[in-house]
Amino acid sequence: MSTSTPKTIEHRSRQTLRRGVTFFMGTCVVATTGYVIAGWSWIDAIYMVVITVFGVGFGEVRPVENPVLKLFTVGVIMAGCSSLIYVAGGLVQMLTEGEIETMLGIRQRSREIDTLQDHTIICGYGRVGQMLAAELGAHGSKLVVLDNNSERVEKAINDGYLAVEGNAVDDETLHDVGLFRARAIASVLPDDATNVFITLTARDLSDSIRIIARAENPATERKLIRGGASHVVMPAAIGAIRIAQLAVADEVPAETLPESRFRILGNQDAVGNTGDADDAIQHEVEELAALAADLTHSMEDHRIEAFSKEPH
Repeated sequence: MSTSTPKTIEHRSRQTLRRGVTFFMGTCVVATTGYVIAGWSWIDAIYMVVITVFGVGFGEVRPVENPVLKLFTVGVIMAGCSSLIYVAGGLVQMLTEGEIETMLGIRQRSREIDTLQDHTIICGYGRVGQMLAAELGAHGSKLVVLDNNSERVEKAINDGYLAVEGNAVDDETLHDVGLFRARAIASVLPDDATNVFITLTARDLSDSIRIIARAENPATERKLIRGGASHVVMPAAIGAIRIAQLAVADEVPAETLPESRFRILGNQDAVGNTGDADDAIQHEVEELAALAADLTHSMEDHRIEAFSKEPH
């Protein structure tokens, strides 16, 4: 199920760059020391090395008449130019290696997706998508994440899932993630309109695939069913009903709750993001709590009314 971008053993480009820089610095030190030994001052020696190595061509600081010094200067020129070319080659190799490895990673993931059978396609890797992927992964189910946001796709890959960047409304993109070989497709985006379009597209392409769609607005459920969705799930409603059940039931051990395994997920995502994200989550919790309280009061009122109608 998991995949990773191909990596070289200790990136060769870094080794090349490291050797080039070391060779260049060594050339400069040896050249400067050689001119000082020949009787030049440190300033003149450094200046001579700089204009020689970088090929500026301002002329010699002092006349070079000694044959040995001339040969030494020729060696400095050759070593300096060679080391600079080596450094430049390392930089170019580092850039091209990154691009090549990215392309290889995409091809490897494409090959793995092409071999999948009876897998689940998850459209959207937000909070619901991440929980869904974690649950499917825990059960050993094969899955592919499809999202049009590159950062979320990268996060899915880093989490160990096969992921493709693309628009789930596009027919070709659904072909790429193996729609005709998939067991189910789950459209869990927070936007109801997008989920409707994805449902229509998937059902138009395949009559047999199971389509599970997320809905935020209860009025959207009917549209999704008409559009071909096999099942429609409303997380907010399910959360409210669950809270209501816990509110009126006896105390239940936290470890027995099926949703307890996901509590850590929100904490991990919130590291370093304690601003608007926390406020939004707190606001959602407050809304669910208020809705649960209303449901509880309604249930209590219904019990009182039913009790008052019973013959005494």
